[in-house]
Amino acid sequence: MDYRPTRLFPLLPALFLVACAEPTGSGFALPEGDVATGQALFVSYGCIGCHEVLGMDLPRPEAEGPVRVVLGGRVSRLQTYPELVTAIVNPSHRLIRARRADEVSQDGESLMVVYNDVMTVTELINLVAFLESRYEEFERPGYRYMPYSTAEPAND
Repeated sequence: MDYRPTRLFPLLPALFLVACAEPTGSGFALPEGDVATGQALFVSYGCIGCHEVLGMDLPRPEAEGPVRVVLGGRVSRLQTYPELVTAIVNPSHRLIRARRADEVSQDGESLMVVYNDVMTVTELINLVAFLESRYEEFERPGYRYMPYSTAEPAND
């Protein structure tokens, strides 16, 4: 039997439907990825053309993409594993809101290259492991309101 990773591609749609249906990530479990391999893939697939990763000294891209999207850094809410997978396999699912629609999409479709027929499942797992490792969650301090009282102030 042939067990090459590319033989898993027919199973990907079902896997990702489960991932999208359950935003908490329960219901599926992929093996742990390799961060260093994921970083190498990030560069070799040309992601550096459009993406900058905070805190990383990555090679300069041969050609700049139409927009620079910053990944990683300190965030108040981490992207879940299914959200990161979805962002890679279905980049049109949710377009970046911080940019005008025509900067990141054409006719409603993301300008990001879709690698679904090129990338193996193992490569996807490693790439997501790399991206996950580049985020740091912090608790955003909330505003503290002064206590409110309906009592009349004392006149001394």
